Amino acid sequence: MPLKEHLTKTISNPASGIAAPEFELEEAADGKVGGFIISSSFAGKSQIERQNILWDYLDQALTREQALGIVSLVTITPEEAQED
Repeated sequence: MPLKEHLTKTISNPASGIAAPEFELEEAADGKVGGFIISSSFAGKSQIERQNILWDYLDQALTREQALGIVSLVTITPEEAQED
């Protein structure tokens, strides 16, 4: 399964603690993935807190090889996504 698809499925799992995530992800030709994770779960939290929620879960859910395929995941709220 391509990493982009795997990340979407993994983060969408309720165990991630990220409610109703939306994704704006891109996958490069080499298979590396980066982009935005959008969820109201991030409201009222600092970027560090958001990243900790995301990576505490991904560290358990991904293999080392999969984690190394992630370039950057930016965590934003739906309101922040609309500001673009």
